[in-house]
Amino acid sequence: MSPTVTGAEKPSPQTEATPLPAPQGVLRWGPVIGFGLLLLVLSRNVGTGIADPDTLWHVLAGDHLRDTWQFSGPDPLSSFTNQPWVLTQWLPELALSLANQWGGLPAVAFLAQLGRLAVCVAVYVACRRTSGPLAATLVTGITVLATAASLSPRPQLVGFALLAVTASAWVRVLSDQRAPWWLVPLTWVWASSHGTWVVGIMLGLATTAGLVLDRKVSVRAAGRLALVPLASAGAALLTPLGTGILTAFGPVRAVSPYIQEWRRPELTDPSTIGLLVLVLVVALGWARRHSLVSWGAAGILLVGVGWGLTYARTVAVGAIIIAPLAAQALDAALGRARPARGREPLVVAGLVLVVTMTCGLLAAGGPDEPVSVPDGTTAALRALPPGAVVYNDDSLGGWLMWTFPSVRQTADTRAELYGPAHARTYLSVMGAEPGWQAGFDEHRPVAALVREDVPLATALQRDRGWTVAARDDGFLLLRP
Repeated sequence: MSPTVTGAEKPSPQTEATPLPAPQGVLRWGPVIGFGLLLLVLSRNVGTGIADPDTLWHVLAGDHLRDTWQFSGPDPLSSFTNQPWVLTQWLPELALSLANQWGGLPAVAFLAQLGRLAVCVAVYVACRRTSGPLAATLVTGITVLATAASLSPRPQLVGFALLAVTASAWVRVLSDQRAPWWLVPLTWVWASSHGTWVVGIMLGLATTAGLVLDRKVSVRAAGRLALVPLASAGAALLTPLGTGILTAFGPVRAVSPYIQEWRRPELTDPSTIGLLVLVLVVALGWARRHSLVSWGAAGILLVGVGWGLTYARTVAVGAIIIAPLAAQALDAALGRARPARGREPLVVAGLVLVVTMTCGLLAAGGPDEPVSVPDGTTAALRALPPGAVVYNDDSLGGWLMWTFPSVRQTADTRAELYGPAHARTYLSVMGAEPGWQAGFDEHRPVAALVREDVPLATALQRDRGWTVAARDDGFLLLRP
């Protein structure tokens, strides 16, 4: 059986038959400038403020950790959670807390934008390692489309950037078969930042298994390669959470059926379309090859497709994994000679620096209070007595705990801390389904802050005689 090869190991037949001159001028630097423009587009909203409710409780989590240095324990942000509070994203949360202390929410917005830029740059570098600048820029743009819905100001940005670095490392292993031991300490940082670290372990094992099937490595060499993901898993267990980093997945899995982000991806979503375009580019590139596709490359692709098509929340994960393979396939299809990097790293670094400085100026002029929240209800909420319970839309939970710490919110986006029973009751109450009164009354709320179009808003006014104390931005504050 003849050995199989990857695109990184053997140039396309067209390139072998007709060597092309290296592109010059606009053809050489146009794609690089295009990447810079992509960074600018990605930064257009940095001065509009913090609208994501998760960002606020992540900052508060960092504040609590700095005060107590307790990585798990009772939840200090809600009276109604019933699961242990485990800070699986403690490292970025510390950074967010420090940014807020230094410069308020504008500094938090700037730090979050640095995370978005880091994801985009990491994807571009991963693609550039397997292709020329044109293919790298095009595929990076498609990947940004596929990840756009997930590039919110949360710790997952760190996870996405490190995923791009890790995927690139294992794609490189397909051609040089060298064990990337540096991934072990990187995984420690990753495991301290976001739960996507497990994807890196899967990529390592899939790549190693593929190289064995391709007969590219001996059993001994395969063992050395397999030690990298195994040692990386061990490094994750050496974070301050210890084995708690593994048990933290259980509560998330339990509530996932009730969370919109964990639904199946819809084929009409722009993110899903971007992912499928990347898969199509890889498939068409491999179909036109004159050699067999390696099991190793196929393994990486399968990991990416598996994650990308399982949940709406993980479409971005799949796209980032597949990006370097798509860039490699597109580069071969374009048939252009790959120019030497030369001054390109310096030019890219300069573009990143200019965009970063621009983001700093935009963020500095942004609002110091959360945006896209019902500010018109603020006076009525402040008038509530200390300890008052507000039955609230979960999307406003982070705003309530941030702006009104004396108020007790009944829900927020940390659904795993409330548990599946609470999630079922919450949906039943908001839908005013039969028996909703019991689920509502068990919290003994003195007010309700809900969207004006949910059935609960109508039921409280019609059946309970509650009245509108304030309204704003599509929300009602109802009082008995």
